[in-house]
Amino acid sequence: MGVVPITVESMQQQLWSFGIHRIITVAGRTGILRKLALGAISVEDLASTLDLDLRATGKVVRALSALGWARAEGEEYRLADALIPVFTPGPNDLTPFLMHAHHLYESWGENLEPWLRGQPWKSMIRNQNGLEQFGQAMAAMAGIVAAQLVGVLELKGVTRVLDVGGGIGAYARALCRAEPKLSVDVLDTEEVAVIGRAAFAEDPLVNRIRFIGGDYRSTDPGTGYDLVLFANVLHQEDETEAAAMIERGAWALAPNGRVAVLDFAIDDGQRENLVGALFAINMRSFGDTYTEPTITRWLSAAGLVDITRQDLDRTRWLITGKKKG
Repeated sequence: MGVVPITVESMQQQLWSFGIHRIITVAGRTGILRKLALGAISVEDLASTLDLDLRATGKVVRALSALGWARAEGEEYRLADALIPVFTPGPNDLTPFLMHAHHLYESWGENLEPWLRGQPWKSMIRNQNGLEQFGQAMAAMAGIVAAQLVGVLELKGVTRVLDVGGGIGAYARALCRAEPKLSVDVLDTEEVAVIGRAAFAEDPLVNRIRFIGGDYRSTDPGTGYDLVLFANVLHQEDETEAAAMIERGAWALAPNGRVAVLDFAIDDGQRENLVGALFAINMRSFGDTYTEPTITRWLSAAGLVDITRQDLDRTRWLITGKKKG
């Protein structure tokens, strides 16, 4: 997590990151990334198929190659191997998340300096269509993170799960697929719950995933859960509310049940992990990227023991605590 020393070259690259962001998001919005994911294609055929300007397409694709997002095969290009699964149409397609990243870029450009000068960050009010797009974006990223989660989270003996702020069920889906005897209650706003119910209406998992509409700060989902999951949700709250949510989660557990916190990782000084530090800004004044000692303190204060941390990758971790039997 150490800080990489700055050089003039890396400074120039960081200053040009606005262009990198635009290239990637626009390449997703115009269909370039999906086409490159489906196989090698020439710039001419790419531009013709997508009805794009030939010269502009060539420059953008060559820039994607320089970024490592694409690779050249003679006069043709294809997406980098690691990215093909996440830009091929299907449940792991990250294209909706690129749309969300585009909105974030616009929001930071409009609000960062006024916020730094003490003015409120103007939050976007989402209508039903906006909620659906946001849900799709979160589900696209959550599908990838959920696969990492079930790879490290012990699910043996787990039959009842409460997924707090679980959106439209990406984590619930992964958990149910990983453990056939498991069912999940997803607690989120009624607007989100409606979208989730519709998304699972024809899904084979429909009888194992229940959407509870309400406020996760106050709605009582009941007790007796083997696992209460807070996946990328505590960072939306201040320390007082986040600690209270952990306490309510611990109360909802059955004996020997666990609270699991999945969130962005950050070093104790909150100044070395770049993704964690940037995400802290994204949470503005209402939330934060919380350190391991802080999360551990909340779990301990809620009476949980055997607190452990597992790293999903360099940007996310899973911290769990167990209720005494």
